[in-house]
Amino acid sequence: MNRTDIIRSLKSFFSLLLRKTLPLYVLAPAVCLYFLHQPICSAVRASGSAAFLILLAAFGAVLLNWLVYTVIHRKHPSLLVYAYGVFCLLLVDLIEYNAIPAYDPLASSLATIAGCLTFVFLFLLGFWFAARNTRLSRVFAVAAWITIGLLAFFMLFQILRDFESRKATSNTWIALLILIALIPAAFTYRMRSSFRRAMFRHRATGLAAGCIVQLIGETRLDLDGDPVTDYHARIEYTVDDVQYETRAEIYKLTMRWLGKKSLVGQEIAVHYDPANPADAYADRIDRHFLDGLEEDEPEQEAPSEPPADAPEKACL
Repeated sequence: MNRTDIIRSLKSFFSLLLRKTLPLYVLAPAVCLYFLHQPICSAVRASGSAAFLILLAAFGAVLLNWLVYTVIHRKHPSLLVYAYGVFCLLLVDLIEYNAIPAYDPLASSLATIAGCLTFVFLFLLGFWFAARNTRLSRVFAVAAWITIGLLAFFMLFQILRDFESRKATSNTWIALLILIALIPAAFTYRMRSSFRRAMFRHRATGLAAGCIVQLIGETRLDLDGDPVTDYHARIEYTVDDVQYETRAEIYKLTMRWLGKKSLVGQEIAVHYDPANPADAYADRIDRHFLDGLEEDEPEQEAPSEPPADAPEKACL
């Protein structure tokens, strides 16, 4: 990005920030919390059950916000919207926690709730930044994971101290359960992706001989406006005299290592769903793709190379 594009992007960002984000998502909640701060503190000091009722009411308001978002935009809220709602709940919990003395039994419960909300907020924010697939967003995603790791380390340290001193309480066991729950939560996205991929591969029992007909690169713009190119091998295969097409992932470095002309025209195994032959996949092409072919045909004369501008090549 040149200097003009950077300035234009910054102007657009701050314009959106001042027109929509700042009034709706910063000023409005801040004003509400300012006027509700004193009533919340008074209610929590008067009754311990009021703290949980207030949190329940705040959760209801957040759910209503998510529902309105779904109706207006006709889609599910993004991870950022979910993270924002959890952050608002965290603020309400912290107001209640600061309103009561530290020796109050309710303080430990509110602190535990705040810890859970903090982890949920950081997880949602980290997943959202990781999904942006930009340099700056990846930095923020890593920062969120590091923060989660540090918080988990201090929690584990405190749990070990409680067990060593034989002062384990119900909050100690709750903290231990939170740490255990962090393990599947950290790998939720990968577990879902792996499960879906495994279910698809379980259905794809058919096998066909595919032919690499073209290597293509698709360029898109990321959120920073920088071009990003994804490379694929376009593969044709035939099932019951009907021709289909699928793709296989390939890295740019692999194409340089093996050469585009040596890859186009090679056969590759295609796995497809017999109930729907168009639903198929081929394994990613790595730099060892041609090793088996070279061993099987050591004395075969290499075919003449096609012209540089030839877009496709048919399998023999």
